Amino acid sequence: MDQFSIRFTNLKPGAYHYELLIDDKFFENFSGSEIKQGRVNVRIELQKQVKMLVLDFKLEGTVNLICDRCLDDFDFSIFSTNKLVVKIGIGKIEETDEIIMIPETEHKINVAQFIYEYIHLALPPKRTHPEDENGFPFCNKEIIEKLKEHKNKEINEVDPRWDVLKNLNLN
Repeated sequence: MDQFSIRFTNLKPGAYHYELLIDDKFFENFSGSEIKQGRVNVRIELQKQVKMLVLDFKLEGTVNLICDRCLDDFDFSIFSTNKLVVKIGIGKIEETDEIIMIPETEHKINVAQFIYEYIHLALPPKRTHPEDENGFPFCNKEIIEKLKEHKNKEINEVDPRWDVLKNLNLN
């Protein structure tokens, strides 16, 4: 993952631009990633200052997700902008998601983990197929029909184990 390391010690103060392409190999490096396939263009604008780096990330592309409704794969378009402030030196600061501190002895910063997190943050909480112009999802029709069948079945039987609880007197 060395291609995601940015050497900053030899850079003079100013703006620098980097472009990276994220593909399937990138996601293989992260065990447990829910994304296995994707193609995302990452543009990074680095503002180098004397004791600080400001990195502006712009991510644009598609990733392959599993639909929460029908479990089929589908491509999801993502677009995200994120900022990371990297303070260089020794000292106590309150690190946050946007601000980190690295020692003066560091000569480069690897942005792979940040890109990975930014891609995941761009995903919606509910991952379902997009809908057509009539509001119907492009889900697997067979699975949707099976879900409707099971939804319409009424449960008339009551488990006898629950009857015992009815006899409890709550004070």
